[in-house]
Amino acid sequence: MRLLVLAWCALVAVIGCGSKPRVHRAGEEWLASIALEGNASIATDELVPGLALHRNLEAGRALDPYQLSVDRDRLRAAYLRRGFFEVSVTPRVELRDGAQHVVFAIVEGRRSRLAVEIQGLPPEIPLSRARALVAGGDGSPFDYDAYDVAKQPMVALVENAGYPHVQVDAAVLADKTRGVATARFAIEPGVQAAFGPISIVGTDGQLAEAIVGRLAFRPGELYSASALVASQHAIYELGRFSTVRIEPDRTAGAIVPVRISVALANRHEIKLGGGAGYDPINLELRGRIGGSYINAAHPLWTFTADLRPAITVEHDLGNRQQKVRALITAYRLDMFRPRIRGELELAADYLTVEAYTSKGPRFRAGVSAPLGATWLQLRAGWLIEYLLFTNVLVLEPEASALGLDDPQRRGAYELSLAADKRDNSLEPHRGVFAQVRATYGTPAAGGALTYLQLTPELRGYLPLPRKIVLAARARLGAIYGDVPVTERYFAGGANSHRGFAERHLAPDATGKDGQVLVGGAGSIEAGVELRIPIGNLGVPFGTELFLDGGDVTDRPSGLDPLNLHWAAGVGLWLKVFGLKVRGDVGYRLDRTGAGEPQAGENFAYHLGVGDTY
Repeated sequence: MRLLVLAWCALVAVIGCGSKPRVHRAGEEWLASIALEGNASIATDELVPGLALHRNLEAGRALDPYQLSVDRDRLRAAYLRRGFFEVSVTPRVELRDGAQHVVFAIVEGRRSRLAVEIQGLPPEIPLSRARALVAGGDGSPFDYDAYDVAKQPMVALVENAGYPHVQVDAAVLADKTRGVATARFAIEPGVQAAFGPISIVGTDGQLAEAIVGRLAFRPGELYSASALVASQHAIYELGRFSTVRIEPDRTAGAIVPVRISVALANRHEIKLGGGAGYDPINLELRGRIGGSYINAAHPLWTFTADLRPAITVEHDLGNRQQKVRALITAYRLDMFRPRIRGELELAADYLTVEAYTSKGPRFRAGVSAPLGATWLQLRAGWLIEYLLFTNVLVLEPEASALGLDDPQRRGAYELSLAADKRDNSLEPHRGVFAQVRATYGTPAAGGALTYLQLTPELRGYLPLPRKIVLAARARLGAIYGDVPVTERYFAGGANSHRGFAERHLAPDATGKDGQVLVGGAGSIEAGVELRIPIGNLGVPFGTELFLDGGDVTDRPSGLDPLNLHWAAGVGLWLKVFGLKVRGDVGYRLDRTGAGEPQAGENFAYHLGVGDTY
């Protein structure tokens, strides 16, 4: 809590501080105010901040006659863009005790009504599609911005129908007598064309084949500008090129050759990184070192190595929990066919958690591919791991029931289906993300446990005025059969239920020094959040208001969606070097009494990077 209070105080101090007001000497004139009269249709605070004289007002300088005339024209232009073609703006200056007061008297006149004319549209394009590009129906109040915004989409509409040589002559015709503003779009489509030969410059072999496999067009197909854009994005997604240019030869007539020029990206990469986390109980330090390698003879293969050490300690620097993960991975693009990705992973883990330390190897193999559309992804895989448990703190017979008295050999088949319709996967503002993950553990996969694990999740994002985003999430987890102790669910933390410290919403067992957290086989999490940008003080900053609910139970049958742990809270975020760094405070609203997790601890404080979901 202290960290967030200090952060808020720093923001208030920065906002409150500024340049000192200028001291005016006797006999010196200065601009004291700017006012508007008669502006019924456009608010004063929408017009005045954009005036040149507004800077003089803020600095305490005298008015500049030239700027006065410029601002008169600016105000008139603002009204003309809204269709007030009869507007008049008359400035006057009032002088009182050296203070200059500028008043702009505005006579708006009537606002013109919109009419749209579209001429020369190719017959295969319905007029209704072109008309829909201009916002507002005929007879609605005219707005120049709606006309201006429609020009480029009008060009794209005709281009995508196969007309690469299209010209659109757009103009606004004002009829002051009738009070009508006609937005006229005169289209000269030119000849309809098809894609011609495709040439690739900058690479060959497998990478050239991968480029061809990602093209959204083929020779002989009707020309489309959107197909060129989609192809460029798909080629960039290969991750093999630093630049991609797709250049159609629009001067070639009815057949349009396409030249694709690429520059190879660096084939070797080293990554160094680290991070820190904080909650009411623990501090965590994380490090990362890794690298990747792409062989020139096999450019569709990527080999990586990654080492991720971390240590978690309580605030008194006691109860150290060490974590080390080493991974070697290899993946191949376009395995069997374009957009199918094959993955191999070999890992070794050393992980200390509340109830035990686990260590051992894991191998995973998988294949992922889009199902028709790139936003719908299917992944299937197989894993096998062998873990030893040491430093077990759970007493018998609960340790045996959890499977901590013997090594864990887990073999399983994995399947996941994800639909991602978000506008941005890292910082979404609109859209939906849905995913279902299933893991089937069976002796047939090489394991000693038989279980089924299901984890469906749904997220939604809705943009609101003033760039506010409403985000929501629901996630369920359930394990049936033999429950692997390493797969048990925990909740709480900066990216989970923010009413609890990291992993502290979970069932416990009897330990050597008291109760120890062991997690559960059933989990449910729900949340809704308002993400509110506030301003920019060298870096963008804002706040968030959230409501988190959830529970973790020993078995899925123990979950009760009507009796969750709920917490409300507020957060502050700053965007530094493109990363959103946030601090959150959660306050538990219910289930805080004896027998509940973290009983009596109503507040939880978190530091995190990125959005919670």
